[in-house]
Amino acid sequence: MDSYEKRIFDLGLKGYCCSQILVQLGLDALNRENEDLINAVSGLCMGIFSGKQCGVLTGGACLLALFDKSEAAKTMIPRLAEWFDMTYTPQYGGTCCSDIVANDPMKKFERCPVIIKQTFEMCRELLEESGYDI
Repeated sequence: MDSYEKRIFDLGLKGYCCSQILVQLGLDALNRENEDLINAVSGLCMGIFSGKQCGVLTGGACLLALFDKSEAAKTMIPRLAEWFDMTYTPQYGGTCCSDIVANDPMKKFERCPVIIKQTFEMCRELLEESGYDI
């Protein structure tokens, strides 16, 4: 288990959902704390609590905007969304939380940590291409 996997696991044990974990990883990279922000993005959990768009994708968009809202809106978020769709739609039939976990708690524990880590790696790549060292 690498350091990011451990951090993802630890945050999950703390009760953080997918979107909160991604934003916290961004805050960690910036050496910042912001409990209000973490609480706010909890509204994205479990596909905005309705099985809709995966909170990993929306949390990743928030992470990117945390670094550079202008560049995130112009290029990074659209690229993240395209990558997310191309990566997970073939596997799960869509990118909604309900597609990915199919209302099965075991699938949530199997799939979500992997998707969080892969999405964080993609966010890091996009940020590095934009000149950020994360």
